[in-house]
Amino acid sequence: MKGYTPVPNPAYPLQNQSQEYPQVPNNYPNAPFGYESTPNQTQNYLNQQIPQTVVLPTNYFGFTYSFILDPMEELALSKGVLIRQQPKFFEQMSGCELPNRYFVFSQSPQTGFKMLFKCKEQSECFQRNCYPPSRREFHMDLEITTNAESLNDNPQNSFIHLYKPFKCTCCCLERPVMIANYSSSGDIFGKIDQPFNGCNPIFTLYDDAGSLRYYIYAECLQCGLLCNGPCSKMYEVVFNIYRDVNMEKPIGNIIKKIANYGELVTRADSYQINFPADAKPNEKLLLIITGLMIDYQYFEKREGQNGYNG
Repeated sequence: MKGYTPVPNPAYPLQNQSQEYPQVPNNYPNAPFGYESTPNQTQNYLNQQIPQTVVLPTNYFGFTYSFILDPMEELALSKGVLIRQQPKFFEQMSGCELPNRYFVFSQSPQTGFKMLFKCKEQSECFQRNCYPPSRREFHMDLEITTNAESLNDNPQNSFIHLYKPFKCTCCCLERPVMIANYSSSGDIFGKIDQPFNGCNPIFTLYDDAGSLRYYIYAECLQCGLLCNGPCSKMYEVVFNIYRDVNMEKPIGNIIKKIANYGELVTRADSYQINFPADAKPNEKLLLIITGLMIDYQYFEKREGQNGYNG
């Protein structure tokens, strides 16, 4: 890769060592869904009647979508997803940083939009308002949404729990990391690292066994990364997905999309993720988590803040 030499990572803990990570703050019940699908399960899913269609207010998304029963079954069939951050107009007027909230939708020309997860940040008010988003500590639950009532916050709907520790990053020191655990058991689901790579952002994705699955790489000379303030929202930013360190041919991408009106007047953003053709459902979910981490590292900065971590 252009100027990047991989550095061996320390041994990554397996599932029976997951207690080394910070304790998940809530006691979650057993998750009703797994992440591996069989042909029979997929066929059963296709034969199920799709629940009612609902519409969120246009201030949020402005498009029609449906609920589903099993997001991992849907991911097995999905070629891409859309991540939409909820605009926070009160935050824009008051200047007080509020917890972020995201909604993840699968999409296809044949079936339209289907909601997969609702994601809400849990963090301290002091860190949200005093530290750059790229450094602050937070927890986040990826909650399953099977009906309109599940749009309300409910830890019992949590499938994956994310933890991003506080990191005072400086060049190769204190590099950012995102840790994902199954909410029901606390076992490791995966991990995302952001190694030091000079100006060009790079992320490395690991599965529950510590195996490196993907590299995410972006050229720094993109207007959406170079510009600050509202101007940066007028440009797409592309993070390419690679299977190996040579990064010769991308097999997918994560795209920060051009802002709509609600996103233009707030700090909300949208991301389109186009999955690799051979990606498994758990790998696709790991890429979705990476999309959330990218938002904090590069696009959540306030006016005049530099969220870039190199």
